[in-house]
Amino acid sequence: MRTIKFLRLGLITVLAFSSGLSAQEQRGYYDAPYIRYEADQGTLTNATMAMMSFNQKDLQSEASEQVCVDLSAVGASVEWKLKKEADGLVVRFSVPDEKSGEVEVYADGKLVGTLKLTSYWSWEFLTLNGNMNNVAVKNENPKMRFDEVRLKLPAKIAAGGKLKLLRKTGDIHIDFVELEAVPDAVQPAANDLVYKGDGSDLQVFIDNQGGGKSIYLPTGTYNVNRELYFGVPGTKLKGAGMWYSNVNFTSEDYLHGGLRANAKDISFMDLALTTTRNSRSSSYKGINGVFTSGSVIKNLWVEHFECGAWIAMYNVGDVAFADGFTVTNCRFRNNYADGINLCKGTRNATVEHCNFRNNGDDDMAIWSADGMECSNNTFAYSTAENGWRSAGCSIYGGMNNKAHHLIIRDHVEAGLRVNNNYPGVGFNEKGMHEFSNITVIRCGTFNDLFYGMVGAIDIVCNSIAGTKVQNVKFSNIDIIDAKDNAIIMNKCGGKGFYNFVFENITIDGTGREYPYNNEQKRDWPRGFGLLYAQNPAGNGTICNMVTKNRGGSAVVDIDEYGIGSFTMTEVKDCVQVK
Repeated sequence: MRTIKFLRLGLITVLAFSSGLSAQEQRGYYDAPYIRYEADQGTLTNATMAMMSFNQKDLQSEASEQVCVDLSAVGASVEWKLKKEADGLVVRFSVPDEKSGEVEVYADGKLVGTLKLTSYWSWEFLTLNGNMNNVAVKNENPKMRFDEVRLKLPAKIAAGGKLKLLRKTGDIHIDFVELEAVPDAVQPAANDLVYKGDGSDLQVFIDNQGGGKSIYLPTGTYNVNRELYFGVPGTKLKGAGMWYSNVNFTSEDYLHGGLRANAKDISFMDLALTTTRNSRSSSYKGINGVFTSGSVIKNLWVEHFECGAWIAMYNVGDVAFADGFTVTNCRFRNNYADGINLCKGTRNATVEHCNFRNNGDDDMAIWSADGMECSNNTFAYSTAENGWRSAGCSIYGGMNNKAHHLIIRDHVEAGLRVNNNYPGVGFNEKGMHEFSNITVIRCGTFNDLFYGMVGAIDIVCNSIAGTKVQNVKFSNIDIIDAKDNAIIMNKCGGKGFYNFVFENITIDGTGREYPYNNEQKRDWPRGFGLLYAQNPAGNGTICNMVTKNRGGSAVVDIDEYGIGSFTMTEVKDCVQVK
C-alpha cells in the first residue's frame, strides 16, 4: 500500500460574500451579539492563573483554551476594558461541588449587582449517577465543572468603560465573561393575546384561546409546573426577548416540562427557558416535538434541560415528521445531553446562527432513529464549545445532510463525528453528506468516557445501523491543536467506509494532551494526522491535505498499520477554497 504524503500547500481564498466577509470569517456564530472577554486576559488583582492543562483531572481542562483564573483569595478581582457598550453580562464560572460563592459586579467602579454562584447545576459524576446512558462509563473524572450566570446591568457601560468582578465569598474560578448590548424589549403585536398570570395557569390560558393564536408573555419570570403543550396548528408563544421573558419549569417529574409542538406551524420566539432540574435523569427537553415550514424558532435561550431541543414526533398528532423549519439565533447552553437533535425522520431543517456550550452530548446531531430517515438537514454559521461528551456536530445515518461554516472548540471529546453506532436507518447508498468550511480547535482525546480514543474528527463503522458508513465529504476543514489524533477512521464492526472524500484539510498541531489522559496506560503512539484502525474495507479520495506541528508520540503523519483493504486515492487539482 502506497503511503500518502501530506502536501504542504497554502490555501487560497477565492470566495466572498455580500457581507464582505470571506468564508473563513463567516465560520461559527460570527454575527453573535456578544463579545467574549477571557479572564486570563483581564487585569488581575490578588488572583492567580490556573495555567493551561489538557489533563482531564484538572478543572481548567474544561475551560476555554484550557485556562481560567482562580478568584478565591480575599480581595481577588478581574477587570476588563470594554470594546463596545454593553449591559448584558454572562459569567462562566466554577465553584467546588456542593459549594457556592458570590462575586460583586462593578461598572466603572460602581457596584451594580451581586451574583450568587452555585454548583447546583454542575459537577456530573457519570459513573455514579445511574443514568442508562452511563452504564458503561469508565472515566471517573468529573464533568461539567463550569456553569453560567447572567445579569442585565441597570445601565449600559460605554465602550472604553470597565467591568470588574470582585470576589465576595467562596472558592471561585472564572473562565470568561460575555457582554452585549441588550436590545429593547419586544412589544406585543396588535393581535397578540397578552398573558397576565404568573405561569401557574399558562396551559389553561393557551387552551382557552382555542389555539391558532399568538400568545405574548411580557417581561417577567413565569414558573410552570408542567409541560406546555401546543396541539393546534398555527399557535405561537412569544416573549419580550431572551433577556426579559423567562419560562422556568419547576416540575421534578420525567417529561413534565419544556415546550412540546404537536401540530403544524407551531412557533416559539424571544424567550428564555430554564428549569429547576439538574440531571439528565428524570428530566425533560427544553423544546420537543415536530415543526414544519410555517414554524419559527428564534431568539431562544435554553439552559439546564436534559436536552436543549429534540425534534421528533413521539405523540400522535396531525404531522408525522418535522419538515422545513428553521432554528436561528438561539443559545443552547449547560444542558445535560444534546444541544439539538434532529431525529426520527426530520428533513429539510436548518439550524443556523446559534451558540452551543457546555452540553453533555452532541451539540448538533442528526439521528435517523426508529427506522425514519433524516435527510436534507443543515447546520450552519454556529459555534459549539466546551462540550464534555460526544461531539460538536454528528451525523448518524440518513441522506444528504450538511454542516458548514461551523467553529467547534475546546470539546473534551470529538469535534466532528460520523458513525452508525445507534439503531436506526444507516447511511443511504445515494446522495452525499457534507461537512465544509469548519474549524475544529482543541478537540479529541485518548480517554473518552469509555476510555476509548476519539479523533478531533472521529469516524467509526459498526454493524448497528447497517454495515457501511458511506457517502461523506469533508472539505475546507481546519483542525487546530488536536488534543490527540486529528482524524480517526476506526472499524469496530461492519464493513468499513465507502465513498469518503477529504479535500482541502489543514491540520496544524496534534497530540496536545500527550502524555496525559491515559488511565489504561496503553503504549500506543498518539498524535497522528490520520489514523486507520482495525482494518476497514472501502474507498475514498484525498486532495490537498496539509499537516504541520505534529506532536504527541506519533512519528508519521498518517498511520496505515490498521488500514486493512481500505484504499485512499490521492487526487490532484482540487479547488482550493477557504
